[in-house]
Amino acid sequence: MAKYYNTEHRHPYSWEHVARAIFQRYPNPFASHVLSEDTVYREVLSPGVLYTRRFLTKTNKIPKWGEKFLTGFVRRVPLVEESFVDSVNKTITLYTRNVGLGNFMTVAEKVVYKASPDDPNTTIAVKEAWVESSFYGLRSAIKNFGVERFKKNCIKATDGFNHVLDRLQTQQQNLTRIRQEKIEEFQSMKTQLKTQYREKAESIKEKSSQQWNQAKKAASKATTVHASEQSPE
Repeated sequence: MAKYYNTEHRHPYSWEHVARAIFQRYPNPFASHVLSEDTVYREVLSPGVLYTRRFLTKTNKIPKWGEKFLTGFVRRVPLVEESFVDSVNKTITLYTRNVGLGNFMTVAEKVVYKASPDDPNTTIAVKEAWVESSFYGLRSAIKNFGVERFKKNCIKATDGFNHVLDRLQTQQQNLTRIRQEKIEEFQSMKTQLKTQYREKAESIKEKSSQQWNQAKKAASKATTVHASEQSPE
């Protein structure tokens, strides 16, 4: 029978922010054991539900007590991750399982992210794991090792994801700030152009008025001279 363990972690970010970052969890300073990630399939299953399948490669740490029994085991293990992002019910469900080293240990993990009912700016991550081994003579020890490793990785995964969430939030805040600065800069330029246009229009209007007045005076003077020349002495 598989050994089962579950735990709950919290992320001090909204579900929407978590959903935007769920596929950007790696790399981060707490996940040096994650070597690669590749998205191989993606589909919208129903309105509001996005299904994604990814392959991950992680290091495969062997317990010290088992090194003499497990010589020859590869130090990397491929995993498949399937996720369902449900924007209607605001849940993210991840299923992860190893597709290599099944004769040593198989681990199936499930993580459900959902908004906290008490705080909309907090997301709860409910994490579960089932660890099984068919390795004769070390089955119980290997399952216990798998659960303990899952416990430690849960903490690292939470810290790492929070690091990514914080970085993305900072980037978003910077983009918002830059966008606001550009809008204010544009509005300032628009105001300056309007002022310049108005001043130029007033200048042209004033100059035209002066020219018109000068022309009227010149015409009036010419009329007076012409009338004077034609009057009898």
